[in-house]
Amino acid sequence: MSEGILNLHNHTPFSDGAYLIDEIVEAHQKCDFEVAGVGISDHLFCTPSSREVKSEKEFERIFGKETRDYVRQVHEARQRWDGEMQIYCGAEINWPLNKTMLDTIKAMLDGIDYVLFEYVDWAGLTQLANQARRWPCPVVLAHTDVTEAFPNTSMDQVVRTLANARIVYELNSKLLPLSQHERWFKVLPNHRVQLALGTDTHDDLSVLRDLPQMHEFACEHGLKEKLFCPKIRAEEPQAVSR
Repeated sequence: MSEGILNLHNHTPFSDGAYLIDEIVEAHQKCDFEVAGVGISDHLFCTPSSREVKSEKEFERIFGKETRDYVRQVHEARQRWDGEMQIYCGAEINWPLNKTMLDTIKAMLDGIDYVLFEYVDWAGLTQLANQARRWPCPVVLAHTDVTEAFPNTSMDQVVRTLANARIVYELNSKLLPLSQHERWFKVLPNHRVQLALGTDTHDDLSVLRDLPQMHEFACEHGLKEKLFCPKIRAEEPQAVSR
């Protein structure tokens, strides 16, 4: 494989992952294919285990410091691995639990390079599409089986919605076997939709072995030039020794 792969969907103990950032990076370095970058994308804001939040002020009070601590930890890891592996700071957001707090969340994303939204239904995708271009970082639709998530909407309408809003679609390990999604991946190349690769790593590092297969599948379907690479949004903190 001549070019490195970006894996933008990995969780750590900050949310519900089993491996520290450094352990995840080391696992990617040990792969028998080239990895150019690792994205840490822990669950932020309301999760199924969070208590109910009734106001924007309460939301910011509960999740503001937590988010800043998370960004600091990922940025410190970026410094530790400078020159060895590019580290991206992402975040995964549960759509049903956070959809009423989007304006507050947008103001809390300093230092985050991209956001992954999970469990988005068609009404949610429409709402998200109406504002995605105004978000401070790229918006990604995470691990979504289009046929299951939007059963009453044509694939053409889904892909046009993503394209018009500049929402990135994630090719995720959860979609394996990819042959079941041929129809969708034959529609994607005809539209201006970028593609992110992610393994949704939690407690099983063996999912990293899915990366070459997913990358090859994307290339075979004419999506190589559309692979998503986040931009680093914030100035790095001073280096931290490992």
